[in-house]
Amino acid sequence: MISVFPLSQSNLLGFTLDGEVDEEGIRKLMMAVEAKVLTHGKLRLLGNIKSVGGFQSFQTFWNTLRTKKELWDKIEKYAILTDHAWLTTLTGSIDWLTPRMEIKTFALNEGELAHAWLKIDPTPQSSEALTEIDLGDTRLLGLAIVGKMQVADYDRINTLIEEQAAKFGQARIMLEVVNTGFSGQALLEDIKAGIKNYKNVERMAIIGDQAWLKTTVKLGDLLTPGLELAAFSTTERKRAIAWLS
Repeated sequence: MISVFPLSQSNLLGFTLDGEVDEEGIRKLMMAVEAKVLTHGKLRLLGNIKSVGGFQSFQTFWNTLRTKKELWDKIEKYAILTDHAWLTTLTGSIDWLTPRMEIKTFALNEGELAHAWLKIDPTPQSSEALTEIDLGDTRLLGLAIVGKMQVADYDRINTLIEEQAAKFGQARIMLEVVNTGFSGQALLEDIKAGIKNYKNVERMAIIGDQAWLKTTVKLGDLLTPGLELAAFSTTERKRAIAWLS
């Protein structure tokens, strides 16, 4: 069940998720978020996740939020209170791939700390998170991600994809995940959200040694028709390039 509650500042909003995700609760949350956005332009959100009816239930909740992308993009800070380890892990990948939003996870007993964090103005965006890699083949686009992606990084990726698509019809990308400290199940869904013209991408090889990477990419491949995805370890870089070629 989802319930909505006010916080100390008018640009803050809190909600509690306790048990199964219910349609009426989601509707009320979306209405409250929309009202805050209309009033303040930007919103800071506190999610109190007491209990969840399993990953499938939370996935339903997450997918519903994603359908309201015009509202989701207006959330500048998101504090999540939870004692679920898997949700903390999931949050890491959301934070990495949501450049317009700062996300931080707190334990359930750290409500005051989370509230105080929300009231601090967001950190100014500056980024050196994205680096191009020369793969020795102009048909292939090589990119390394070494930190939290920002809006400018996604704009740059989109520009590079457009250039590759103009030259070769579609882009083939090697994306190497380097020392970002994130993990989670939402990686590919958030790549789709950040890369506006991912339909111009024919193949994407994702390289990294994170334990979750291959499983996440395998699941993501089923959810991205028209885009072939494959995961490789850092020792398999040559095999990844051969697969892209």
